[in-house]
Amino acid sequence: MNQLSFIMKKVRDILWSYKKFQYKVEIVPDNPNPDTLNDNIVYVVGGKKYTKWAYLKCPCGCNDTIMLSLDRKKYPSWSVKQGKLGQATISPSINKLDGCHSHFFIKKGRLIWADHSENYM
Repeated sequence: MNQLSFIMKKVRDILWSYKKFQYKVEIVPDNPNPDTLNDNIVYVVGGKKYTKWAYLKCPCGCNDTIMLSLDRKKYPSWSVKQGKLGQATISPSINKLDGCHSHFFIKKGRLIWADHSENYM
C-alpha cells in the first residue's frame, strides 16, 4: 500500500511539473497567512472528518485572497473535492462581487473563466 501511495505521488508530481493541471488541493490544520499563499493551490482548512474554509489567490492576478466557507449549514457555501492526483474541483462557481469581479470555475484542476452572458450559478 505504501509503495502504491509513493507511485501515485510521483505520477502526480510529474503531471504537475508538466502543467497538466492548474489547481491542486492542500489540506492545512489552521487558516493560512494570506501573504504566503501560493498560486494554483486551494488551501483547505480542516482535517479528515471536517472542513471549514478554502483559501486561494484570485487567478486574475489582482493578488486578492479568496476565502470560501465550506460549512454546508451556512449560506453561501462551496464544496472542494480532491481528485486522485490532487487536482481541485470547487462547486459552485466563484464570483467575486467586489474588486476585480472575476467569475470562474475550477474543475478537475483546470481554471475555466465564466461567460458572463450565461447564468452559471
